[in-house]
Formats: sequence, structure tokens, C-alpha cells
Amino acid sequence: MQPQRLFCLCAILLLVFAIFPCFANDAFRLPQHIQLSKQAVHLNIDPKKQIFSGVTTLNLSFTNPTHVISYHSKALDIKDVYLQYQGKRYPLTVQEPNQYEIISHQVPVKLKDSATLHIQFSGKVSLHHEGLFSAQSGQEPAYLLTQFQSMEARGVFPTLDEPNKKSIFKFSISTPIEYDVLHNTHMHSITVQQATKLTQFKATPRINTDILTLAIGQFNIKPLGTSRFKSKVYVPKSIPVTLPTYFNQIVNDSVSHIEEYLDSPFPFKKLDFIVGNYGSVAAMENLGLVSINYNQIPDPGATDMAHCQFQKLIAHEVAHSWFGNDITMAWYDDYWLNESFTEFIAAKVIQNLYPNHDLCTYTPQSRAFKDDNSKAMTLVFEIKSRKDTLAYGQLHYTKGRALLEMLEQATGEKTFQSLMRRYVDLYHGQNVSTKQFIKLFEDPNLQNVISSFTRQTGYPLVTLTRNNNQFFIEQKDLFNRSEQLWTIPVSLKLWDGSKISTHKLILSKHKQKVALNKDVKAVFLDAGGVGYFRFLNQSTYENIPAHKLSHLEISSFNDNLQALAITGHVDFMRYTQALVAELNLLQLDTPRADEIVSTLIDAYLEHVQINSVSHYTAYLQKHFKLNIQWQRALEMPYGNNLMKLYGVYMQDPNAVNTAKRIYQSGQHIGHPHLNAIVMTLAKNSTNEEYKSLIRDFSAIPTTEKEAFLSGLGYVDSASKTALYYDLLLSDETQGMVIDYRFQFPIFNPALRISSVQLINARKDKIFNKVSSESLQWFPYNFLLACSDEQKEAIHQLFESWQSISGLKSKLSIVSDGIEQCTLNSERIGNSILATSPHYEK
Repeated sequence: MQPQRLFCLCAILLLVFAIFPCFANDAFRLPQHIQLSKQAVHLNIDPKKQIFSGVTTLNLSFTNPTHVISYHSKALDIKDVYLQYQGKRYPLTVQEPNQYEIISHQVPVKLKDSATLHIQFSGKVSLHHEGLFSAQSGQEPAYLLTQFQSMEARGVFPTLDEPNKKSIFKFSISTPIEYDVLHNTHMHSITVQQATKLTQFKATPRINTDILTLAIGQFNIKPLGTSRFKSKVYVPKSIPVTLPTYFNQIVNDSVSHIEEYLDSPFPFKKLDFIVGNYGSVAAMENLGLVSINYNQIPDPGATDMAHCQFQKLIAHEVAHSWFGNDITMAWYDDYWLNESFTEFIAAKVIQNLYPNHDLCTYTPQSRAFKDDNSKAMTLVFEIKSRKDTLAYGQLHYTKGRALLEMLEQATGEKTFQSLMRRYVDLYHGQNVSTKQFIKLFEDPNLQNVISSFTRQTGYPLVTLTRNNNQFFIEQKDLFNRSEQLWTIPVSLKLWDGSKISTHKLILSKHKQKVALNKDVKAVFLDAGGVGYFRFLNQSTYENIPAHKLSHLEISSFNDNLQALAITGHVDFMRYTQALVAELNLLQLDTPRADEIVSTLIDAYLEHVQINSVSHYTAYLQKHFKLNIQWQRALEMPYGNNLMKLYGVYMQDPNAVNTAKRIYQSGQHIGHPHLNAIVMTLAKNSTNEEYKSLIRDFSAIPTTEKEAFLSGLGYVDSASKTALYYDLLLSDETQGMVIDYRFQFPIFNPALRISSVQLINARKDKIFNKVSSESLQWFPYNFLLACSDEQKEAIHQLFESWQSISGLKSKLSIVSDGIEQCTLNSERIGNSILATSPHYEK
């Protein structure tokens, strides 16, 4: 779910950025005159076997006469193909797919109106979490799941696997008798013959292939009680899962709230859920059978933030029923229309249902800023293949949602709601593009807002200045690219000493004059906390007092202040001192205290380099005034981050000893903070103790393995790193995603060079264990590298990986990040060292 360029100029709005591909003569797409009216698919599947087989019938229609028919097939063994047309049967020669997995047949007759294509085939169960894959881990009973987004349905059956080729699908599945089969639609019938079970399903509505799904195994069923759809949650019998008590409420209330907001009824008739091991995918909006990764379900004692994130995840998947499933992107380059719209709506659901526990819905841009730089992908970029879709990332969720919230603020909530209702009504059941969305706005300025933020990378720094008696608002690219210019909705919050007001404007130049009331005494540059920009007040106005800001605005202020400290606009240690002073005054069980602790952890991860780690730690040890009762703390949600900060990064003896006591007593099994406990032990163990932890991994329950494996990666030596990498590449991690876990030792700045060498020595094993499409992302394991020496070592490592499609562009992004970090790190390091009593200027 989570790129080669060929654009033609189809439309230009007012900016050069508003260019959209018209896809003329594109070999990576199926012919536009071929459509799929309906398709029947029969599969023979045994979860204990690697090979499956099937037959399918595609009912095709043609808008223009043609001698060519085309469809998708990926790694399938096509046995037989024939065409049925006007009562005659035409055998077709089996063809190999092209580089875009498209098979084309020249047929001996000119086809008009409609024809039927029959294909017999077989395929292999995937070793990765894509297509039809085995989801079992270790010695679990076998069960199979599917993940068809994006472009993976074609790896299970031949089809027209593009978002604008919506069709009606009817599935039947033959399995050994002991297995149950789940699908998007309700079961039509079950027929048993000796040891075989044939499960037939009702036809789907007209949908795209990405949201088709299957699950084959043995499942426990958890009815959702009062659900309007009589919804059920299916869980493999081998996975012990306890759903939060609010699960039924969040499902029902999400449906009701979205229906009311959009003035549009739920578009479908079924809403069930399947829990399982979906690898790195948190959840997937498969129509009628939403998939949820079991590792996303929070423990009852998890933090409010963790529960908020899970609630938003469910609301997000429900919202996909409208955005994605009913109204579908026209092509994969418009993916943000699916994900950003659902994030926008999900946030509204959570803010309405849980107004006192909605922290996870604040300032999505704060997360987006970490991914959005001069080398990042734009929201709208050309997609040709599955490898290109792997570049989606979080920006299509966070940046896109921030853009929608800026538009909402600029137009007003009621006006924007009316526009969303018009969008849903106008494109119900259809495919839609960014270009069509832009046309809903009559104001050219707002059209340019969308164009500039979907077609450009990075984000601006917005500054309020004063020159004589005039005030100006300015924009500058944060990455110093002089040609970058955005059209930015800005809303200033103003205070005259007694009352609050706002001043809205559209910033479309590098510098504009702004006329404010003479009574203004203080300003805040991001009213509502929705701006997709950093901001700086260099005017003579004071900053508005914190008690005059909303929760969202305070979140925006805090995140912006951290960014200013990292980029040198504010001294880093003065910022840290303020955080520590604030934390000392707070109760540890408050959300703000947990947020500050998390921010200090991020400082160790991203900003404090090897030469200043000890000084930074010494400062925190000296100035923290926290009275932590560790046994009690680890019974509370906030104990997780507290253990990470003290046990992993500060290596505090009390925290370490507490982690050891819990582990040695066996209390770590089922512990809500298992990850932090294992992280602490991995960092503070001898080599022999660490080897013992690795041996324990094989006996850990399935539901605990993810947290345990990640925790093992936070090591402090090259020898432990080698042991960890060997574990990742062993059979012990079967069914688990390992590629991103190579980064955990690299989080430690002292291990970056040795990690390069250890990865290079295991290149062949990595290539065998990690899918070819995922290998292009391997440079991202070094996103936190931060020196010229580290950059050179990384480039040498990946020199022999250059044949991997897409890797070069990812390496460029990493290099850009290293350069930015290297520029900032000297300034941050000097700020830290200046607080040391032994430091001399």
C-alpha cells in the first residue's frame, strides 16, 4: 500500500505544476476500449500446498472494434486460453506477459460489442505478504490471506487489474474439507464431496480488483452484536485476540457519522472484518471484509494515544467504503484521493466520538514533514508498475489530509462540507482524478493551492515580518530551492489583549503586504493548527499566550518549535531545557508528559550524534526531577516510553534492573510494554545474555513475536548486530517482515559503519529473503545516518545493488537527508556541548 517519468501536457491551470498525464499510447496500461463487465473465478486451494490452480471466465465488452484483447497475469502458468465469440470458439496461443504483466492476443476476427475469454491457469502461494500468501508464523496451523493492493490480484488470477476496470466478480473456492473460506460477499452455498469442500459466493457489486479478498483457514467468529450489518470479526484460531470493548461502537458510529456528514448512505450491504498477519500493512479496506493486522490491536492498558490510533484506523477503513471502494481513483497516480479523504473523515469521526481522547487526530502535517523533502515523491506522480506504487508512503495519508484541512479552513467548514457532499454525489460508483477534484473549486487561488501542494515536494517556511510601520508575510522553501513557490492559505490568529480574531489570506507570492488592525498585540501564524508549513514570527508582535490557543494549535506550536530548534532558528538546548522544565512540573500520566518523553527519545534517534550523546544524557540526568516508581510505572500506559528513554538511551540502572526482574520472573509474557523491556535488555546485556534472548525468541507466543523481534534490534555492539541480522535472515522469522528491521541497530550512531559492513557480508541472504520489489527500499534503513563518512560508506554498500529498479532514487533521498542532518548536527552538537561543565569555547 504503500517511479520512471513520461508526461504529456494535457491541461494547464494557472501554474506550471498543474500538469496531468493523458496516458496516450502507454504500454503500461490496458487498452481503454476494453472493459470487463463480469468475471467468474474458480480456485482450487490447499493451504498446505504451494501450488494452486483455477479457471476463469471474463466477459469482455468493446467500445471500438478490435483484433486485440489484453489482460493482466503475473507469475501465473497459463495452461489454456480460448475466446468464445458469436457462438464460435477460437483457441488462442499462450503468450508471455510484457514487462508490465500484460498479455495481448491477436484474434482472427474483428471483435465488436462483447466476447467471453476462458483461461485455465495455476500459480504459487506467495512467500511475501502480497497476492495470495501464507500468513502462518512458526508452527501455527496453515492459513492463507490475500493482499491485492496494488496490482497483485493478477498474481492470483488473470484479470483486468486496473482501478478504472471495475467489474462484478463471482468466486468459488475448492479446499480440503477442514478449511473455511471468507470473501467480500456472503456465502451462496457449500457443497461437500468426500474430503473436498466447494464454497460458492454471491456476486460482488461493481468494484475494482484491489479490494477483492480471500481468507482460507480455521477461524473463530466474534459477532458485533448491535451492528446494522450483523457484522462479524473473523480471527484465525491460532491467534489469541481480545478486541477492545469499544470496537462495536467505533464501527457503528463511524458509519452513522460519515453518512450524516456526507448526506450519503453506506454504499454496500456487508461490513465484516478479518484479523491476521498482514506483514507491514496495518489494515486494508477490502469491500465487505476489512483486513486488520493483529499487531494493530491495542492492549486494554495501552496509552490513550494507542487506542486513539486504533479507533482512527477503524474509522479510516470504514470511510474507504465511500472513498476508494465506491469512488475510486482513476489511476494509481491519484492514490492520495483514496487515502487522504479517508484520513480527513476519520479524524472528524474521532473528534466527534472521543473529544477528550482525540490527540492522534492533531496536526497530521507534523508527521508528514519528516518524510517530505526536496527528494521525496510528490502526491501525484506517474505510476507504471507495482514497484512504483511502493513509493506511496505516509505522505499520501498525512500531507493530503493536511491539504484538505487547509482548504476547509480557507472555504469555511459548511462550504467545504457541501463540496464534499457534491463530490460524493457526483462521482458515486465512478472513478475520479485529481484534475476532476480541482474543478469542483471555482476560485482559481484554491485550484492553485491543490496544484502546488500535490505537484511539489517539500514545504515552505512562512514568516511574518515588519518593515517600518508595514507588515509583510513571506514564504521561503525550507530546502533553499529558489524556484519553489506555493499558493498557501494562511489564517492568522490575532489577540488585542481582550478578544481573539482571525485574519485569512492567500499567500501566492514570495512576499506580500498584510494589513492588520492597529489594536493587535499578539499573533499566532497557524490558526487551527492546519497549515502545511513551518512558521516564524519575526515581527514586533508578541506570540499569543498558550492558554489562548486550542489543543490543535498548541500541538502545532510545539511541533513547529522543535523544527525551529533543529534547523537553528532556536537554540537546541534552550528548547530542551524548556521541555525538561515543563516535564518536571507534570504528572507522568498526562498526555503532554508522554509527548515530551517521546520528543526526547526522538532527539536521541534523529539529532544527537555520537560525540554529544554522553553530554546530552548527563544533562538530562542532572536536570530531571522525576520521582519514578518503576514497578508502578510499568503498570501504566506511560511506562512504555519512559522505559525506552531511561532504559535504552539513558541506561539508567534502576530502569535496567526493573526490566531484568520482570523478564527473569517470566512476567514479560503478555506484558503491554514487552517491546520496551526487550529493547532495554538488548542494549544493556552481555553477548552471552543477548544470545540467550535470541534463543528465547523461538518460544515466544505468536502474538508477542513482532514486539520481541523489534526490541532485539536496539543493540550496542557490532557483535550483537551480527547476531540480530542472522536472526532476521533465519527460518525463525518465517512469515514476518524483516527488511525494515535492519534499521534498528543503525539507530545507534556508533553502529552505522559496522552495520554497513555486516549488511554487505549478508547481501546474498538478504536478496534471497527479501522480495525484489522491497529491496529498492533498503537504503531507507539508513535514513538517520548523519555524517560524510556514513554517507560514503552507504554509497559504497549500494554500489553493487544498482540493478534493483527504484533503488537509485531511494538512495538519493537518503543522501539528501544525510546532508541536511550533517548541516544541522554540528550546530546541535555545539549547543549540547555548551551545557557541559567541562566544555570550553
